[in-house]
Amino acid sequence: MLHGIAHGQQHAFRQFTTKDGLAQSQVRAMAQDGDGYLWFGTLGGASRFDGTFFQNLALQEGLPDAQVSAMIRDPNGTLWMGAGNFLVRTIGSRLISARLPDDGRNARIMGLASSANGDLYIGTDGAGLFIRDVNGVHTVKGYPSDTATHVRSLLMLRDGSLLVGLRNGLFALP
Repeated sequence: MLHGIAHGQQHAFRQFTTKDGLAQSQVRAMAQDGDGYLWFGTLGGASRFDGTFFQNLALQEGLPDAQVSAMIRDPNGTLWMGAGNFLVRTIGSRLISARLPDDGRNARIMGLASSANGDLYIGTDGAGLFIRDVNGVHTVKGYPSDTATHVRSLLMLRDGSLLVGLRNGLFALP
């Protein structure tokens, strides 16, 4: 039996909406870049937040697809986004986009994970798992793309192994 008085802690929440400047109301991804800005991926573009104001990036600013479903900062501080079937990185205020290879043209990037050496894993809904390494962007050798095409999320563990969350389960890649 428990004795004593339990004190509940109150938390203060603040909601940010399109009225505050957010690009769109459905936030799908979040990351913090090397300069400390917060980034939010939405169905209507990406929003960079400095703690006071939002700066939005959409099609007219060069984003190749308005739906930003994945974001991550790599070990070098570069912010990467998955926008449709494009991998997008920010360099200052510039956006540099690269479409997935032909076998990923009809897929949508849903998850990103970065290894300690800077390799970037790209999980897609429709084409499985890709990697961006010194050889460019290509499928991960040995990945069962016939049964694991619908990636939902990725997580790089401290030991360098990768967890792949799927529509039909979970894979661990050592």
